[in-house]
Amino acid sequence: MKVSVIISYHNEKIFINECLDSLEEQIYRDFEAIVVCDHIDGEAMEELRGRQVSFPMTIVELSEGSGVAAARNAGIRASQGEFILFLDCDDYLEKTALDFMIRRSDGQDIVYGRKRGTWYSRKAYYENLQKQEEINDAEAEEEEDDDETQIDRTMPEVRESDSEWIKVFCHIVRYGSMITGLSVLGVLFRREYILENNVFFEEGYKYYSDLPYIVHAMCGTEKVFEVRKILYHKRYHNDPINMPALSQVSDEKTRIMEIMRAYLTIKEYVKEHEDDRAEIAVDGKFIRYYVKKIARFYVTANAKDSQEVYSEASKCLPLVREEAKKRAMLYSRRLMKRSMKRDTTAIAKMVRKHSALQTFRRVVTKKSECKKYLYRKIFTKMKLKEDLVIIESFFGRNYSDNPKYIFEYLNKAYPGRYKYVWILNKKEKLPYPATRIKRFSVRYFYYMGRAKYFVFNVRQPKYIQKREGTVFLETWHGTPLKRLAFDMEDNASASPFYRRYKRDIYAQTRLWDYMIAPNQFSLDVFRSCFMFDGEMLSTGYPRNDILHLEEESKAAMTAEIKKELGIPEGKKVILYAPTFRDDEYYDHAQYKFALQLDLDLLRKELGDEYVVLLRTHYFIVDSLDLTAYEGFAFNGSTYNDIARLYLISDILITDYSSVFFDFANLRRPMLFFTYDLEKYRDILHGFYIDVEEELPGPMLFTTEEIVDSIRNLPEVVDKYKEKYDVFYEKYCGWEDGNASKKVVEAVFGK
Repeated sequence: MKVSVIISYHNEKIFINECLDSLEEQIYRDFEAIVVCDHIDGEAMEELRGRQVSFPMTIVELSEGSGVAAARNAGIRASQGEFILFLDCDDYLEKTALDFMIRRSDGQDIVYGRKRGTWYSRKAYYENLQKQEEINDAEAEEEEDDDETQIDRTMPEVRESDSEWIKVFCHIVRYGSMITGLSVLGVLFRREYILENNVFFEEGYKYYSDLPYIVHAMCGTEKVFEVRKILYHKRYHNDPINMPALSQVSDEKTRIMEIMRAYLTIKEYVKEHEDDRAEIAVDGKFIRYYVKKIARFYVTANAKDSQEVYSEASKCLPLVREEAKKRAMLYSRRLMKRSMKRDTTAIAKMVRKHSALQTFRRVVTKKSECKKYLYRKIFTKMKLKEDLVIIESFFGRNYSDNPKYIFEYLNKAYPGRYKYVWILNKKEKLPYPATRIKRFSVRYFYYMGRAKYFVFNVRQPKYIQKREGTVFLETWHGTPLKRLAFDMEDNASASPFYRRYKRDIYAQTRLWDYMIAPNQFSLDVFRSCFMFDGEMLSTGYPRNDILHLEEESKAAMTAEIKKELGIPEGKKVILYAPTFRDDEYYDHAQYKFALQLDLDLLRKELGDEYVVLLRTHYFIVDSLDLTAYEGFAFNGSTYNDIARLYLISDILITDYSSVFFDFANLRRPMLFFTYDLEKYRDILHGFYIDVEEELPGPMLFTTEEIVDSIRNLPEVVDKYKEKYDVFYEKYCGWEDGNASKKVVEAVFGK
């Protein structure tokens, strides 16, 4: 039995290949693909026509109309299979999907399959299959919390005696959190049934043509079978700024109007079927949508839009069955009753009151919400402190990095002019007077609300507001090797906080006034990856100023640091500074670390001449137990200033951490321990540079290779000298020991 897989395509070039790849892997081979191109550009069409596939693929260009509904209708008309399956070009199927559904299609007009939302590419998804099980449907996550429980009490019970149509219909309506959860994706339709019953998409819909289509199709037959196995992966777009999915387009009024139009159509379909339970199921979902979306729209919309939406809603509200209302929550019942009186002002007032009550409950029951409330409603309304500078490095973990050196130069250049607040989660000695506060304390929110100047080296919390007159200096914390933010096609991190990664970054970077660039390469990358349009400071990094001290000063500081760390006199230092792996984590910004370097072998082969200093990434929370290597291996992970560790290190070993860009200022040997290069480059991140061509040192994959390179260090240095010179000029050419001065004069000198 042949299946026609209909794919609507509208310039989503970064997704279409993975969609077709999932068809290549289908174990059921009797299928054709029909790709309907919705006015795509010439480059996308050329790439599609050049795509080699092992199955029949027909390309249809949409000449009349546009949109998903029109594309799917064109696909239906071009199809030749006994069955039809709709597949969006940004989604993909399990390799058993077609086989599993066809085996259950005997005697059925519709085989209703399950889908699951994911933020990952196929490669990243299968790499993290176990973790993917923990990801919930994004639509449910996007909804705001309120008194409505996730258990939908509006749903009718399904009895054993019910027809198969009612069983499946009520179950799939229950499965979605709102009426918008109904979908044709991953559903197998018998083509003859579709054509005989004239089941086509209504092309007047932009967002929700699925809703009336699936109900129309199901109401016309009892031959419906539900598959509860996940076979279809609905991929959400992680770049809603540059490439939003339809679900991410901000068009609330149109969405609401379409839902109400779809509701009226659906009611006609289920009434014709003459089954109260189906109608009550739909009404229950409409009540939830009305409470969650439509009634709240009256609060935010202008008077004209509010009245227009309510005029359409007034056609829907009288049709809602009393049985469905009785099953709803108390607030929903009251709101529906008020809504029948045709007074949008009264409805908006009720919604505001309910929302205020919810806010009050959150504020009085959660300390974190209480502090945010004080920040929004009180602290940001107080007078700005014109001389107050608030400083944070690595989420308040320590006194370090670029903010440290800017703080110290400010005190030297402008003594007494500013007052300083350092966000520090532990007690640390500071060389100049400053107020210390803990991150997320009440004092933290107070000062965040009143400071004029902000100096950070990471992104600020997304609820922080930009007050008029404030100045935000983003120093960042490294030259980027790994692709960042908007330059990443996919985010392999399994942390749920990264689901809105690019959307959050876009909002956060709009608050930055200045950003520091250590070289031209970084300046160009920061412009791109953060979509940053503020003032870029071409100064080099302040933290690298000490790497350009006079040799006598360097020697004195080196002796001081070695003594501080307890490193034996006469021993050379190997600094090992690996980065984190996105797919190895405990929680948001809390990553695991498994040491791949064989310390036993290093000690055996090099222990007479060298010691090893380990420095893990600030995201890594695992503690290193080095008690078995006392006198040979030292833990520098909690040492505040990595630039000072560079000074005492004779050799750097790293992987994909940006530390080597800074270390290169010293022109000392570097080795690259890239044991998982293919996975890190091709799945987890991707690189900005061609590491095989540009790295100023050998790429090594075992500890044995590292030992051999260190034993033959003069030969390694000589081999990579030319590359090192080119690398130094490109990435360290702006560094001259005066970055702190240049930054302070640019931001504070005005």
